Amino acid sequence: MRSDISFDWIAFPEGEFWMGSDPRWAAAPQPDEMSLHRVDLPAHRLSRTPVTNAQYAEFVAETGHEPPGHWVGCCPPSQIANAPVTYVSWQDAHAFCIWAGGRLPSEAEWEKAARGPSLESGSDHAAPTLWPWGDDLPGLEHAHFDEQRRGIPPGMQGPHPVGEKPAGSGPWGHLDLAGNVWEWTSSRYEPYPWTDDRDADPGTMDLVTVRGGTYNHDLCGVRSAARTPVYPAARDVYIGFRLACAVDSSPIAGIDMIEIPAGPFWMGSAPVEKSGPVFPDEIPRHAVTLPPFEIARCQVTNTEYRQFVLSTGHPAPAHWPAGAIPAGLERHPVTWVDWRDASAFCDWAGVRLPTEAEWERAAAGPGSRLYAWGDDQPDATRLNLAGSGTSPVGAFPSGATPDGIMDMTGNVWEWVQSRYAPYPYRTGYGREDREPPGRRVLRGGSFLTHDPGLLRTAARSLSHETRRREHIGFRVARTRGE
Repeated sequence: MRSDISFDWIAFPEGEFWMGSDPRWAAAPQPDEMSLHRVDLPAHRLSRTPVTNAQYAEFVAETGHEPPGHWVGCCPPSQIANAPVTYVSWQDAHAFCIWAGGRLPSEAEWEKAARGPSLESGSDHAAPTLWPWGDDLPGLEHAHFDEQRRGIPPGMQGPHPVGEKPAGSGPWGHLDLAGNVWEWTSSRYEPYPWTDDRDADPGTMDLVTVRGGTYNHDLCGVRSAARTPVYPAARDVYIGFRLACAVDSSPIAGIDMIEIPAGPFWMGSAPVEKSGPVFPDEIPRHAVTLPPFEIARCQVTNTEYRQFVLSTGHPAPAHWPAGAIPAGLERHPVTWVDWRDASAFCDWAGVRLPTEAEWERAAAGPGSRLYAWGDDQPDATRLNLAGSGTSPVGAFPSGATPDGIMDMTGNVWEWVQSRYAPYPYRTGYGREDREPPGRRVLRGGSFLTHDPGLLRTAARSLSHETRRREHIGFRVARTRGE
């Protein structure tokens, strides 16, 4: 995978999902979507958003590949730089993927991104949802769609910048899976049930499948199961693509890790800060230098924790009825876990909890941001704050760090590896030791946090390591090279 072009990846664990449609549904499906069937896929990664004109321009500049016809010369107009690239054939998209070190997603991989994992057989909620965000009818907060029917003049119609509709996020956190542009897949258009031998050849003339609907499709056309056959030579304002790539099959294959480079940063707070009062245990502000490490983009979810429970026999969280994830909480952070539960998960997955210093470096950056996203005050667009419960991980992209780390503020407090001890932070003195039992640091605030001071990247909390509550979870980290 190229390191000089940025893709926001979301990883999937191996496992089953529901593909297709059931003819008994109230919203009658098209014949080519039937029947509803389970598909088992290996672990893989899919980009959060479609490839943009700006990203495609780097490919054109480096390779001399023919630019899309609506560009001015070899450069996209500035007003569409962050919109999905269009007027690209299947072969154009395939060439970009090879250059970028990825590939087009299969039709099944694309639909799993829109549908999420299948649930337990016999559950009332076992059937997949109609749209990536659920079964609520699409609105303009969810997707860019139905422009022609809404009376938008033809000259004003077209794709919008990627990632503008966070309310339309899929179950894994992908954006723009409904509307905006169709997306090329790697798969030939063939009847169901799905088989894994459908990858088209680079020179194919067979019909291939596009997915997701466009800015001019109605609510049926942007359903997660909707399929459309298109000749691969087509180049159209309606068609773009996103990337996929394989991942290893380790227990954390579904956990997307963000690399943090080595270097110094400022940890803690000065006795007097321009931002307002600070807590005594944040003082003094001091320089800490860390080696490179990786930290998870999101908090560990109930679905990820369930793999650990099934593999090891570890007790399930107390709020799981009969050991099953409550319906609708699959992509929410796992809670009701103490520090030793979190550590056991990490042992199983071959990772660890972040140290307190790593957590603050990931949240604050080398320049000591006041909040994870910057210095602007918290609001309901950036985090799950003072609410009635957890939210799905990654549901607040505007609250992410510049590195793309989600939910460092709000949602749930996060256990870290470190014992609670006075500053300055030093790695010695048993601060990171597992024994003996004691008080551990919690970071980030939760949906129950009302004091904005506790949401700052420097703020610290603590609990005895045996504490379990509905507003405490964790994320994982690892040393580079592990």
